[in-house]
Amino acid sequence: MTSTSQSSADPVPSDSLANRYGRPQSAGPYFLRGRGRWVAVIALVLAVAVTFWFAASSHSRTLDWKDVGFTIDSPTQASVTFQLTKEPQDTVQCAVQVLSPEFAVVGWRTVTIGPEAPSEDSLPSDRTVMYDVDLRTDALGTNGGVNDCWFPEDG
Repeated sequence: MTSTSQSSADPVPSDSLANRYGRPQSAGPYFLRGRGRWVAVIALVLAVAVTFWFAASSHSRTLDWKDVGFTIDSPTQASVTFQLTKEPQDTVQCAVQVLSPEFAVVGWRTVTIGPEAPSEDSLPSDRTVMYDVDLRTDALGTNGGVNDCWFPEDG
């Protein structure tokens, strides 16, 4: 009869769970686990940097508008007032509309604004200018405003 004895290189775990289910598997050498963490951290930092770079590059040109008011002069005439913020050298097109009580478009006009010559003593607040656009309408409108603005070269 031969008996099997355990070698000293493979000690028996003293924990009852380890005795019941076995030892946990090793994830490999420690230096590989540390290197994996560093790779993950570097990848995360690069992803955040690329996200910020894309966000900053897409907002490099300023374009913002805000409806200020409108007047309905008659069933065939209306006026829309809005403010536009852009760089003085940029050309912008804006679609201005007048709506009926049923929200149907009864007046529409695309206006091209700019470029303006910047002055030497211009301030950042000088980028915002008020515009008043007259529109012909097909029926009596009840609301007016800017539908959208864009840079013509962007399509």
